Amino acid sequence: MAVVYKAEQTSLNRFVALKVLFPNFTGDSTSVERLYREAQAAARLDHPNIVEIYEVGEHEGLHFIAMKYVDGQSLDVILQQGPLPPARALKILAQVASALDYAHRHNVVHRDIKPSNIIVSAGDRITLTDFGLAKGAGSATLTSSGALVGTPAYMSPEQARGDEIDYRADIYALGVVAYEMLAGRPPFTGNPLSIIMAHASQTPPPLRQFRPDLPPGLEAVVMKALAK
Repeated sequence: MAVVYKAEQTSLNRFVALKVLFPNFTGDSTSVERLYREAQAAARLDHPNIVEIYEVGEHEGLHFIAMKYVDGQSLDVILQQGPLPPARALKILAQVASALDYAHRHNVVHRDIKPSNIIVSAGDRITLTDFGLAKGAGSATLTSSGALVGTPAYMSPEQARGDEIDYRADIYALGVVAYEMLAGRPPFTGNPLSIIMAHASQTPPPLRQFRPDLPPGLEAVVMKALAK
């Protein structure tokens, strides 16, 4: 739907991340609305672990978001190398949890927490990005049922069933990310439909099945986040 470029803002002599909607989506009101919603949701939030938005707009028919350029790798790229040591996983999780707590206290639900939306910089400092599915808590669109939003592998049970959702969907998705960081794989695998159905009704395999060295307390916290 969109592509992100590393661009130079010559007037301020700095690099920015420029997210540009693909030209074939410029006539799609839903895609344009999502891009602007992403910018507006993130711009409301002033937190060190949430991407900073500079500008949103349109130039020569192209819709864009200009945001702070974050030098790092997305967590999904890092996880391709295998599971993380518990201490490193906890450092990353604590920062994502802090960002989400702040967003939720400001009535913003992300709705698409996943490794590709978590940028890890030097010293394992993280930046949460892509608020394209975010909604204000309690908004009519957020709480409407019947539509699936999010990414299948990280969907909460409510999202998987098309039910009303709130901040707990983000907590569940963060639990999935935590599980994947520690186990080296997500709780459920398969085709998208089977994964969605599993999230809706099944209990994930115990984390210690894949990482027997994990402290029981850490496993308990992750599994609590994944409770149906």
